[in-house]
Amino acid sequence: MSSGTAGKANKTVYLVLGLLLVAVAVLAFVNRGDAELRRALTENREFLIRINGEYAETVGLQTLLDLSPQEFTTLLATSITAPRDVKLRGVELRLLLEALEIDVTNVSHIVVSGLDSYYSPLSPAEVQREESIYVCFSMDGELLKPQDEGGYGPFLMVIRGSRFAQRWCKYVEAIDIIHS
Repeated sequence: MSSGTAGKANKTVYLVLGLLLVAVAVLAFVNRGDAELRRALTENREFLIRINGEYAETVGLQTLLDLSPQEFTTLLATSITAPRDVKLRGVELRLLLEALEIDVTNVSHIVVSGLDSYYSPLSPAEVQREESIYVCFSMDGELLKPQDEGGYGPFLMVIRGSRFAQRWCKYVEAIDIIHS
């Protein structure tokens, strides 16, 4: 390769790296608001309820405590830990939505999203089934720790009776109610 060709190749690499650096900076700036919101939700032990993408409610720990949470035992089976029984405390999602006067009978689906960008879609029928889906805030008698402390919280969506926990959603950030 001649020195002229090598020089052009180096300039191209530097140009591409510069463009990538600018793109990363722009995306970081754009996502800064999301990061601040996520930090506030975690610190305040809150999550959002959105209807068709529009903010509807902020739900905090006190809201769940006011709804007479249930304690139940279920199997926690993940791909990285041995299966074990855990004692969870939380509120049925259907009862939370009823208390907030959010009707899900005519929606296409409900999506629970976590701070780790994991999404768990639910059908209205699943949500309306008694003792099926819970928003939990306590495990084995202790409040759920946030992600940065190695926990599952501050909120964990649990589908009782599911054989594996792969549809559970850790670090609940939002519950989206989607109409068709």
